[in-house]
Amino acid sequence: MLSTAGGEAMSFRNWATAYFHYLTGSGPHRCWDWPALALLSGASWLYRKGVLAKYHSIASHPERQEHVPAVVISLGNITVGGTGKTPTACMLARRLQAQGWRVALLNRGYRSQREQGGAAVMSDGQHVLLTAEEGGDEACLMARSLPGVPVLVGRHRAAGGRLAVERFGTQVLLLDDGFQHWQLYRDLDIVLVDGTNPFGNGHVLPRGILREPLEQLARAGAFIITKRDQISQDRADAIVRQLRQYNWQAPVAMAIHKPSRCLSFAAWHEGRSDGAGELRPDGQPVLAVSALGNPASFERTLSDAGFTVTGAIRYEDHHQYSRDDIRQMADQAAAAGCPLVTTEKDAVKLPASLIHEYDLPLYVLSITIEIVEGQETIDTILQAVLEDKL
Repeated sequence: MLSTAGGEAMSFRNWATAYFHYLTGSGPHRCWDWPALALLSGASWLYRKGVLAKYHSIASHPERQEHVPAVVISLGNITVGGTGKTPTACMLARRLQAQGWRVALLNRGYRSQREQGGAAVMSDGQHVLLTAEEGGDEACLMARSLPGVPVLVGRHRAAGGRLAVERFGTQVLLLDDGFQHWQLYRDLDIVLVDGTNPFGNGHVLPRGILREPLEQLARAGAFIITKRDQISQDRADAIVRQLRQYNWQAPVAMAIHKPSRCLSFAAWHEGRSDGAGELRPDGQPVLAVSALGNPASFERTLSDAGFTVTGAIRYEDHHQYSRDDIRQMADQAAAAGCPLVTTEKDAVKLPASLIHEYDLPLYVLSITIEIVEGQETIDTILQAVLEDKL
């Protein structure tokens, strides 16, 4: 069973989204698709020109970049869709924090209602100050996951960086999803590459999934190929060879998405760590629920963890859940006779009162990033950047 946007019958919007994904895929197309492909190709040509013009306007005038008195490390990607930036940012923040550095995270705050062109504090490291609706789902998840690490949101990253330094004495700023945010100077660009779909069909938006042309990978200081456990060695080697066509010196690390525990929504919401409310895999049938850029990857992670995924309920990335959504989830869980499992990114947006009202059998899977190849190299680069500036 695969349900999209909470209904059996696909709405026009969902049909259009599915057709767009088909057009931007690398598979064969039908003859009647060519008018749409031609239109997308024309739009991609214009997009490419615009992106390169914007980049060169900064590259040719470095004085236009804003600086903050801290080490700035950018985490980003060159494609749209999920590559694991949020758990990777949390992993790096914890690692740097454990080394004694004062770290803060700067997040765009997708659909944030609070920042007004400047910056807002999502978390001061002690308390989460904004809701997911106010500060964005990714920022809210980071704030919940990183005690002792301030999280700031806002379109103007330099303003957020200055606020972090002034208010929290921050030494290291992690710029989440910052590879295309050229206005703020950074000391290191770490680019994440989704091992299961590294570059799509090789075209930039909207004909493909690339945010900018592949030659811009030359700016990266390091690469992390995520979801290494979901691809073969030959596939991993092929991705490395492709990266080397554009950047011959940046080190390449490999990482996996590692499920840690699956707690009932109530236990997760309360922040319990005593094992109460934990759902054990052991072939347990579940329905996957997510609003992600790459839902198939989450469903694969569930299967790899030992769950039997009998169906999936998919929503658009960053979807805001409503009462109707919760009711439809409850109906589908009852029909399937098994619990629902969602991501932490989705859980921060789900209204606890409605989960309780509908007695929804919902569990939350916590996922961490673990670098399985190249950790020492990444540590060496980070240490060199930190020692050079601090």
